[in-house]
Amino acid sequence: MKKIILTLISFMMFPSICLAADSSAYDRVMAKNEIICGVVPWAPFKEYDSNTGEWKGFAIDLYRKAFATLDLNVTFKEVILGTQVQDLNSGAVDAICDEGPWTLSAGKFTEFSDPVYASIVYAYARKGDTRFKSRTDLNTPDVLFTGIDGDLSSDLVKRLFPKAKLSTMPGTTDVSQLYLNVSSKKADVVIADPSSFAVFDKNNPDQLVKLFSDKPLGIYKTVISVKKGDLKMLGLVNQAVDNALAFGITDEVLDNFDPEHEKLGRVKSRFTVGE
Repeated sequence: MKKIILTLISFMMFPSICLAADSSAYDRVMAKNEIICGVVPWAPFKEYDSNTGEWKGFAIDLYRKAFATLDLNVTFKEVILGTQVQDLNSGAVDAICDEGPWTLSAGKFTEFSDPVYASIVYAYARKGDTRFKSRTDLNTPDVLFTGIDGDLSSDLVKRLFPKAKLSTMPGTTDVSQLYLNVSSKKADVVIADPSSFAVFDKNNPDQLVKLFSDKPLGIYKTVISVKKGDLKMLGLVNQAVDNALAFGITDEVLDNFDPEHEKLGRVKSRFTVGE
């Protein structure tokens, strides 16, 4: 009799266990009216202020305002480059804000929202290093790139310059170390974005230069990512992205940070008026 009772209890509990495992992050968000958004620290996009215990940066401001259009509160939680898929799958976070296909193959394992804006990347080298006249000069065994695991600074080197050497650092590495490695001659070149480079250049002027400034090495869509197959959550974040774009919130935040439109690419609204 005890075995029968235990078996019945197991059958009664099993559906709820399965439901918990398969539940959408959307249900968690709706229950709390709060979204836990993972972010990778990357100045000046996203920075954690240890003095105030708050996150800051233009990207933080943008996602707060985007989710506010749905009357949702946002709590930002630090995640490590390369662990985003695991964090989504485990439910450690509901979504990853300011994400992108930094490793291009990541699209097989996660869902990406509509683009929020575009991240532009270039190659940077030491000032006075005259070896690099064209992109083909970067694809030789004599060139050493520096990169961070799980980031485009590593992934794009392997794809565009397979003959070059690459030295990588853990996903916890601060972005400034990429530029320091080149300036200190630990590496020759880094692929990175002009926004983070501007922070380094302000504190270390005239040490590095942008190569081939007429054409970026890559243009990445910047998005919000959610667990693979979680279409309810994908629909939610897409509403926030679309609202921010349609009502000028995205452009306002980006123009305040990048008034010359030199560091970030813009997404055009799907709507036109008076044309």
